[in-house]
Amino acid sequence: MKEKEKKIIEAAVSIFATKGYSATSIQEIVDACGISKGAFYLYFKSKDALLLAAFKYQFQLIQSKVDSVPIKDLSPRDAFVLQLKTQLEEIQKNKEFIIMQTREQAIPINSEIEDFIKKMTQNIGRFYHRSLHAIYGSKIDRYIFDLNMILQGIVQSYLKLIILDLGQFDLQKFAVFVLRRADDLVEGYLKSDEEPILSDEFVCQLTEQYPELTKEDLVREISLVKNKIDNEAFLITLDVIEEEIKGDSPRLPVIKGMLSNIKNAPGLEELNSVIEHYFKL
Repeated sequence: MKEKEKKIIEAAVSIFATKGYSATSIQEIVDACGISKGAFYLYFKSKDALLLAAFKYQFQLIQSKVDSVPIKDLSPRDAFVLQLKTQLEEIQKNKEFIIMQTREQAIPINSEIEDFIKKMTQNIGRFYHRSLHAIYGSKIDRYIFDLNMILQGIVQSYLKLIILDLGQFDLQKFAVFVLRRADDLVEGYLKSDEEPILSDEFVCQLTEQYPELTKEDLVREISLVKNKIDNEAFLITLDVIEEEIKGDSPRLPVIKGMLSNIKNAPGLEELNSVIEHYFKL
């Protein structure tokens, strides 16, 4: 991203947070940046295009920070706590972006923006799904979607207080608190043996409403898994799959063959399923 483009996005987010998206004019944005309208339109064809770029820029800032957390030598529990703490710290640093979203009529009806918001929601959901499966294993498969939903709800409720500076929280302590609530929920579910609210069928129907994964999304999912495993054979397999995906014409027999090498590998089940779904294998 060019420096001027970044400057425009950062100025826009700040003004949107203060005045709201609808009440902000392009003239105000260019005045804040010290550029002409002509220069603005070199980077963005409209205010809607700028808003979409702001969403992508801010989300990628947070996502890249969380993705870079060194978790290979940590237990799944410690990895979740560290990643959640990092995510909350980055949201706190970029809270103007969140304020912009929560203002009345901050987000216009725009299919590109709507799809990107859905993609952000997907990524967050996958983070919780991976973490829960790594921590508790297959014993919670029946309840994993409900656990995912409940934990996200807990975090989002407290996050409102953090963003609006209504409460001072030790984010490390809070991340541990969230994990312990997950422990309580898991214990309760397993004792009750009740039916989950979110069935596999319901989740499949819900998933159909979200955008399909892109090649870039798939490469990111593979990179995240590679950062957590030490098994050399599995790493080589994932390297081969990743190179095939990055190519112009991925060879499906090669990918299918490589997937058979990690079919029953602990911790790789979800990735295997995601790749199979992407290529409709």
